[in-house]
Amino acid sequence: MKVYVARQPIFDQQLRVCGYELLYRRSENNIFENVDDSLATADVIHNAYLVFNFRELTEGTRAFINFPQTLIEGEVPSLLPRQSLVVEVLEHVEPTEKVLQSLRSLRRQGYTIALDDFVFEEKYRPLIGLADIIKIDYQATPVDQQQKLIDALGHRVEFLAEKIETPAEYEIAKRLGYKMFQGYFFSRPIVVHGAEVHPLRHTLIEMLKELDRPEPSFRRISSQIERSVDLSYKMLRTVNTVYQKGRHTIQSIEQAVARIGLDELKRWSYLMLLREMQTSESKELIKQSVIRGKMMELIAEDTLTDVLPFDAFITGIFSSLDVILDEAMQTLIAELPVAPPVKAALLGEQNGLRKLLEDVIAYEQLTIPLHNTDSDWSQYYVEAIRWSRSLDESIE
Repeated sequence: MKVYVARQPIFDQQLRVCGYELLYRRSENNIFENVDDSLATADVIHNAYLVFNFRELTEGTRAFINFPQTLIEGEVPSLLPRQSLVVEVLEHVEPTEKVLQSLRSLRRQGYTIALDDFVFEEKYRPLIGLADIIKIDYQATPVDQQQKLIDALGHRVEFLAEKIETPAEYEIAKRLGYKMFQGYFFSRPIVVHGAEVHPLRHTLIEMLKELDRPEPSFRRISSQIERSVDLSYKMLRTVNTVYQKGRHTIQSIEQAVARIGLDELKRWSYLMLLREMQTSESKELIKQSVIRGKMMELIAEDTLTDVLPFDAFITGIFSSLDVILDEAMQTLIAELPVAPPVKAALLGEQNGLRKLLEDVIAYEQLTIPLHNTDSDWSQYYVEAIRWSRSLDESIE
């Protein structure tokens, strides 16, 4: 039986990920359909805690999970670890005495309570008294009403703005006093243009050009890495933690280059180039791009014969490059030594890579029908998250 998983990041005021909302996904269509809330939540809990590695799904942060009336009254959240869970009380939960009693019990046990899609009505006042977080739909609630709520309650609860879609809305939400943010804007950060010279970026591009030669010089590549203390450190750390895994320690760049091999050295160089472009605003999008690239590679490896796995990986990691740097994709990839099919896919031309990219993005956004796929893509998604996390640990 296939199982599915989806997540959406939640950010604090410093644009650090402080949690992920875990979302219900049906097996046939990756969009939310009208199903019983209790069944949807039970499915999310089962998949997140029992099928997948929960810590990897949330990357060590907290999971925001929706709970309907019946599951709150049954104190089902108390079956889950309180340190890593935010109990989201769905907007249509009635504040019955049984609900209030269960929420009091959960608070006494140390659980964090959030009110989802909150709109103030007098009957919800008892729920406010038990909440740690109030989530407000920024698009559906007039700004003056949001401000009144934050002014009245912001001293005792944290407010989370949902459905932030533009930089302007994010700035307004910050000024209103929101502490956390969630929405489409955080997948499309805006980066200021500039003509600043990036020596490390130049070094990496030169390395990739060398690697693209018919007979690349490993000595020249080693020399290029050695000129950067940062690259040297990351190369030695990556090789010793990811490739050696505790075996004989590699201490020189030449040894490291020889050990990692041509294909993996290309992969590492492309990843370092992507990471070098990172800002606080683009950090999560870059992480998403790395996960997307690895997921595409795994799918191509297992199920496709007309797509090279490495090309799929490069297409995925650079698929949001225009958004990260706020420049035209055509300009950006002109200087990158990537294979012609990759370049074509990134420019929107239809080929096997482009189709795979569009399908994976649709999967991320819960809009792709999966009845015509041969395997469970959630396995690839979770494996890509796991791989990305191990990579973070090796280069940070």
